[in-house]
Amino acid sequence: MNKNSKIKFLAVSIMAVLTATAGQNVLAHTRLETPAVAENTRVTNNVIIGHGCGENDVIGTSVVFPDGVDSTITVDGAAHTGALTDFVQNWGNLMQKNYSRAVFGFEGEKTDANDNVVGFWAGGGNTLPHNLNGYIPFRAGAVIIEPTSCAKSVKFYISIADICQITPTSGFSDETVNLWTHTGLGTPYDRVSATDDGPASLTITRTSTLPASCGTGVAVEVKPSAAQINRDMPIKIDGSQVWPK
Repeated sequence: MNKNSKIKFLAVSIMAVLTATAGQNVLAHTRLETPAVAENTRVTNNVIIGHGCGENDVIGTSVVFPDGVDSTITVDGAAHTGALTDFVQNWGNLMQKNYSRAVFGFEGEKTDANDNVVGFWAGGGNTLPHNLNGYIPFRAGAVIIEPTSCAKSVKFYISIADICQITPTSGFSDETVNLWTHTGLGTPYDRVSATDDGPASLTITRTSTLPASCGTGVAVEVKPSAAQINRDMPIKIDGSQVWPK
């Protein structure tokens, strides 16, 4: 191989590595194994933790689903002032943590004042190596899209914190926690990013017939309020908060 060929080979190889690395970084976001589900379908799903905090292993995770009570709702990107029940009949207590010691040794559900499950946590016992994936299982109940609505899909944004060190919120950094959350909510758990690319999502797709007046239908999106994130993101055991400190 002559000198010019070696230089060309090296340049192509470097580009291939950079492209592969970029692809891995995109795929390494913590996401759901099954991000889209047909309406009226119950599935077993997993939160997939993609990586640790730099070289630090993951010791726990905290997951919050929008409760639909004071959530922000948009329709084709425009603010909706009505209730979530305008589009979904039965949101409120559809998510349940599946028992598993595959990754962490302890787990629990987070509930609201009506005992509806609004999230869950898992941690302790073991650590998830920073370079491996971790699967955290839960059950997603069958979502019923309001048949009289024009919703062709409803996307719920799920806020997740993968914890590598237990600190107060003032100690949050790339070395202590990965925040897969919204930007700009005004909470200590907000993700720092140029785009709102943090949360995982679960999209419910409509399979029933749209009303004739709906045309092609509308896309509905639901994200949690700042008040809910502040209330439900911390991990509490027997009433005592263990994260953040």
